[in-house]
Amino acid sequence: MSTRLPLKRNTLCIALSIALAACGGSDGAASNGRALAANDAPPRAAMSEAAMIDEIASQLQACSYDGSPVKVDAHGMAAGRDGAGQRVVAEIMKYTGLPQNFDVLPHPQVPNAAAVILVGEDKLPRRVIAYNEQFMADVLKATQNNNWAPISIMAHEVGHHLSGHTIQPGGSQPPTELEADKFSGYVLYKMGALLGDAQKAMNALVPETDGPTHPGRSKRVKAIAEGWEQACAQQGGDCSGTVASPAAPKRAPAADTIAQSAPVRNPPATTTAPSRADGDVPAFPSVPTMGDDAPGKPVVTATGPVDVLPTPDANAIPAKFGKFVIDEIGVLDAGTRASFERQMYDLAAQHQVEIVTIVAKSLHGMSADEYAYAMMRQLRVGKLDVGNGAVLVAAPNDGQVGVAMGPGVMLEMRDYIDLEKDRLKGFIEIGLPYCKGVCNAAQTEMVLGAAEHIARDVSHWDFQIRYQTLGELMAKFEETSTARMNGQDIEPEQDPTWRKIVRIEGTLASRNPAAGDQAKWINEIKQERVGPPLHVITPEGRDLLVYVDPHTESLMTSKLEEGKSYVFIAREASLSQNPDDTLSFDLLSYDRAAP
Repeated sequence: MSTRLPLKRNTLCIALSIALAACGGSDGAASNGRALAANDAPPRAAMSEAAMIDEIASQLQACSYDGSPVKVDAHGMAAGRDGAGQRVVAEIMKYTGLPQNFDVLPHPQVPNAAAVILVGEDKLPRRVIAYNEQFMADVLKATQNNNWAPISIMAHEVGHHLSGHTIQPGGSQPPTELEADKFSGYVLYKMGALLGDAQKAMNALVPETDGPTHPGRSKRVKAIAEGWEQACAQQGGDCSGTVASPAAPKRAPAADTIAQSAPVRNPPATTTAPSRADGDVPAFPSVPTMGDDAPGKPVVTATGPVDVLPTPDANAIPAKFGKFVIDEIGVLDAGTRASFERQMYDLAAQHQVEIVTIVAKSLHGMSADEYAYAMMRQLRVGKLDVGNGAVLVAAPNDGQVGVAMGPGVMLEMRDYIDLEKDRLKGFIEIGLPYCKGVCNAAQTEMVLGAAEHIARDVSHWDFQIRYQTLGELMAKFEETSTARMNGQDIEPEQDPTWRKIVRIEGTLASRNPAAGDQAKWINEIKQERVGPPLHVITPEGRDLLVYVDPHTESLMTSKLEEGKSYVFIAREASLSQNPDDTLSFDLLSYDRAAP
């Protein structure tokens, strides 16, 4: 929506399940050329305030695959839950190694496909991929019945949700679009697509010129190629672009079935992915052990299969990981590793925490901690919005261990970092020296014990964004405070606001508030345990101190700048009913605010 509502009305709209948009831009026709005039609501100037609120509450502002915005009647998404789009996405998910954290729903008003976030009646955000069946048929026609084209579009939207991108009106960023593009290329290689097939939809549908939220065609095609080539390197395949993955079908799954309302004539034959028993965790295959060509042969070698990680690069586009255990040396017991993959998969599905353990061949000149943070960003471990990831590194050839934690996990596990490192050191110093080629189950469990400990400790923490505005949080806080004043005994664990996650819009007033008027409010213990505070001022003029882990900014897609407005995702730390008091929060992530 281009018009910003007054605060009171805007809050009502959010409470009535306003959707957060995938990206912004000016109003216009859908990119596939079909007019939406028949579905438009009456002009707001002629509407009463109550009618306007009802109209806004029933609308979903979303942006399409190519960045074109469109309003969508959210109620129209209730039907079609068992449609073909769900089946195609389920096929994509088999090759990600990750649990699905979104719904897939067809909607005739979506011009093509969009990753969106809806706020339900329970006030919790719900991730959705909305897609247009007719558009998918049009894509097939425009790409000469190339079944990979609509699949690549859906994979792009899957990438947004699996990476935990914040999605808001006008707030999408080119870096996150490129992440989703790279993921699309990455997973399409795993599914068996040639490079040209993975890029077909982008070349056919997206303009060359950069938009305010989406990069132009050349940049996006390049990102798809990077993802495709990274997946190819991991499997040791022919990465010329003319040979598909040897471990996947050579034809696309039945993407044409998405377009049930307008089937394409004589679609190409399709095959499905290799069958798996119900409940099996999908996993990317590893490649055989290869010799080391670098100077100085590694101290530790093994005969088991190895995984291939990308070289750390601070400028590389991140691409969502596909394994919870990564063994670059080929030393871990396969059965123990598979069982642990299932355990970490279940943790991610049930508690939204992602923990990756890496047995690294080389640290590439970094310290083990630096390497762990580089891989956390580059593999996008954890959801970007709530920072619920951790990377544990054992590097036998460098004699080092490292730990990286997303800000959400770090808040709960900071006191245990040395303990986790001791567990990893035990594998290098005690377990690995007695491995004969490949470690046995007990030796393998030594390197996985740190992840198990983190999993136990963080599984009881809530990683849902419980409040969509500061106003919602404060209203609940005042309600709880009144109940306490009336004699009701409420323990912190039962407090509906205690340590809950909230979405806050505000302007970064100072990165160094200790030098300004907020100095008296700074909690020095929190500053030491979490990190330096930011002074943030909300649109209502409320002062906040938002404490930031020193590694958080390096995990984000942009840097924080004073004077700029952001949407902050943060965990509650200290509230007050006095409007003159400064409130405190622990930062999990940020994204630029809608213009």
